[in-house]
Amino acid sequence: MQNLQPLALASSSLTTTGRPLPMLQPKYTGVDKVHAEGRLSGEGIKVGIIDSGLDYRHPAFCSCFKTVGCRVAYGYDFVGDNYNGTNSPESDDDPLDTCAGHGTHVAGILAGDDGAFQGVAPKATLGIYRVFSCKGTAPGSAIPQALDTAFDNSIDVAVTERLYRKGVVVVAGVGNSYVDGLGMVGTPAGGPGVLAVAAAVLPEQYAFVFNVTYPADDGTTTTLTLERSVFQTPFAMHNFTSTALVRGIDTSGSDLLCNSASSKLEGKVALVQRGTCDFSIKSAHAKIAGAVAIVFYDNVDEPLSPPAFIREALPSFMITLADGMKLVALLNTEAVDSVTVAGAFGPADYTSWGPTAQALLKPDVMAPGSTVYSTYPLNMNNYTILSGTSMATPATYGEVTLLLQSGKHVAAGQLYSALVHTATPFTEVNSGRPMPPILQGTDLLNCTGALAASLLPSVCSFSLKHLEDTVPAFKSPASITWNLTAKGFISGGYQIEYVPALAAAGFYPNGTAANPPVADTTFLPVANISPTTLHGDKVDAATSFSLSFNPQDLGHELLMAYSGYVRIYPTSGSRVNYIIGVVGYNFPSSRFPTLLPSGPSVPCLVDAASALCIDAGQSFTMQGNHTPAFALRLQTPVYRILLRVTRTTADASTASGLTNGATASPGGPTSTPGSAPLESQEEELILSENYASFIAKNGASNGPGYYSYIWDGTVMANPEANNGTQIKTAPDGDYAFKLTFYRMSMDDTPFNWTSPSFTIRTMDSVRS
Repeated sequence: MQNLQPLALASSSLTTTGRPLPMLQPKYTGVDKVHAEGRLSGEGIKVGIIDSGLDYRHPAFCSCFKTVGCRVAYGYDFVGDNYNGTNSPESDDDPLDTCAGHGTHVAGILAGDDGAFQGVAPKATLGIYRVFSCKGTAPGSAIPQALDTAFDNSIDVAVTERLYRKGVVVVAGVGNSYVDGLGMVGTPAGGPGVLAVAAAVLPEQYAFVFNVTYPADDGTTTTLTLERSVFQTPFAMHNFTSTALVRGIDTSGSDLLCNSASSKLEGKVALVQRGTCDFSIKSAHAKIAGAVAIVFYDNVDEPLSPPAFIREALPSFMITLADGMKLVALLNTEAVDSVTVAGAFGPADYTSWGPTAQALLKPDVMAPGSTVYSTYPLNMNNYTILSGTSMATPATYGEVTLLLQSGKHVAAGQLYSALVHTATPFTEVNSGRPMPPILQGTDLLNCTGALAASLLPSVCSFSLKHLEDTVPAFKSPASITWNLTAKGFISGGYQIEYVPALAAAGFYPNGTAANPPVADTTFLPVANISPTTLHGDKVDAATSFSLSFNPQDLGHELLMAYSGYVRIYPTSGSRVNYIIGVVGYNFPSSRFPTLLPSGPSVPCLVDAASALCIDAGQSFTMQGNHTPAFALRLQTPVYRILLRVTRTTADASTASGLTNGATASPGGPTSTPGSAPLESQEEELILSENYASFIAKNGASNGPGYYSYIWDGTVMANPEANNGTQIKTAPDGDYAFKLTFYRMSMDDTPFNWTSPSFTIRTMDSVRS
């Protein structure tokens, strides 16, 4: 390809005129109408953000902190810039964010106010509690400390669960693990009393774009506007002028640039295709050849994402496969435009699926989370576009802030009900059926509907577990009752109906997980509702309704999570519609294994020093990392795991002061192949960290794909004594880990896993 004409690639700032742009999301959630009325802006409501801090120097936050009239009125840094997980945190009273950006972006969505740019609650008072360092690391003590400080500051709305019990409204994102299947909602979103938020993609969104200019056949020039990803180095400023764009051809004749460049690229921007080798290799070859930047074009048709981060790499960004094939000319000037994305309106392709470890319906609602334009630290270009449930969460608690200011539904439970039950479900294009509520909740927030809500269902959702799962309050046939309460006087009648939604197969008949879930448009069990009508003037706390399914209608060869919505709508007029999500299961929890091996030895006993699975008989000195551990992989979420070690009777006499743990009920596998059998009588000791709760299942995108626990040799002594629990060091002897899993609740039938045996022989006993 010939060298193209000069290009100018401007900085990665997201403004075209030097002025900020307006948010697009409010007009899809009704917030724009609320703002237009001029009554509600969040004024007088305190909102706490526990994140990476805030660049309060930004004009969207009045460029001030803790001064008179400043909206950023509270805050603390619990971690410092340099904390990496191994050194000590450096705490102070200044939560300034100049290196991460996440907290600043979140705060802008919630409460930014900078000319055309306005967050959901632009006059709210902010408390900023920094718990993540520049390395993205948080010490274990930081979040509890931040929670306590937020409560001491009389915060009304927060983004984590612990404050719910103290009357604070709590909101949390469900996560970004769509491809890992059902049950990826963990802590805190899956916890009790937390409003769990999924992320939506909207048809109108901001995008990074640039102009491509190339010669036309008649001798003139033609300009195309193409979308691009963020830069691979998104925090840097890039400015290239009078620079040529050329294909980065390597010695094999390919523009993959997996080999050395075939010609000099001195001072040029290289167009390189993705694939075959790592971005780091391509970047190194381009850099050696003298290129100043790289435009990568994708090798498959998929949504844009930036190239993988490479330290010391050339500036680079990604474009689509189709646009990469078109690129035969210049890059001229960069801007941000509003673009319409065909078919993009509904749950994002990364938002995590429910249900929770208790088989409860989560998420609760959905808010815009994809390509959200918001504030960024001043030294990182002022504004940027980010995606994720982290972006959907502040949009939600921005609406909570507006409701609190309105004085309606001020109790936490009422707020949840008003927000959850006035949303509108998305439908799947081909079938016309609503999408599953375990993906989208009751769907996209409707701020005007929440403010106008006058009916408050007593439950946020219905979760109908399988008939064979023995859970309190579960009745056969699959049925549930609930109440409606009135908020003020309601006139006119309502109709109540059940609308089936798409089912999702989370497991195949052999018990293996379907990742991502398989949608099913034909499995649509019908529910019976009684009564089906409601007269508003008769609504009170005693008004009771029932929902039931015929078990014979729930048969299917796949293990399905069936779902739908109870819809309560006015028989006349334009009053608010109300939605209650429903999820149930056509299989008992015993049909699939919770512990699915990713290999022949997982779950397993682990040598912490080598991080490898080991057989029975290993001895540990408990010095340094010469300690025992275990690793496991969860195919389903679990409500709780009780962690214990067992000792043989022969060593029990040395265990003075240590208390037996409770005996677990039968109901599952007790060991893995290769485990060494223990003596029939054994003593059970509770580990110092005895419980893990609301644990999401493992997935391919969930870290390394397994959970691990390294034992430090301590156990709980006298956990039920009046003088409190004490932590003691376990004596030398033979042990095995014993884990008890509760799938849905503490009343569910648990099952056990026991590790191969190992020996503790400390250095003191070796010397003696």
